[in-house]
Amino acid sequence: MRIAILESDATALDCALEILSSAGHLCFGALCDKTLHGLLNQVPVDLVMLDWVAPDALRYDTLRCLCRYGSVIPVVLCVTSCTSHQVIAAGLKSGANICLEKPLGSAQSLAHIHAFGAS
Repeated sequence: MRIAILESDATALDCALEILSSAGHLCFGALCDKTLHGLLNQVPVDLVMLDWVAPDALRYDTLRCLCRYGSVIPVVLCVTSCTSHQVIAAGLKSGANICLEKPLGSAQSLAHIHAFGAS
């Protein structure tokens, strides 16, 4: 699967790219929303993963923009145990398909990601 990952922390982005690439996915990383938009205009992807720990207004705009594509590109919110339930619920109500807890290396999170490729 071709996966675009928006993660504002460079170390966390490198880790996610490594984990998902080693699981057989072709991954593209972006450190900011603007870079993600440019990437999506150049590269077709099957899944988008958004850093959703403390989303700002721009991140909500990015999510809404992605959801305008309809259900064509699934969106995964990447959260931590510190992400509030209200923030997660707002992201899901704004159109995200699912949320997964970071780091993404668990068997459960990888199974959820692989399931998007099987559908």
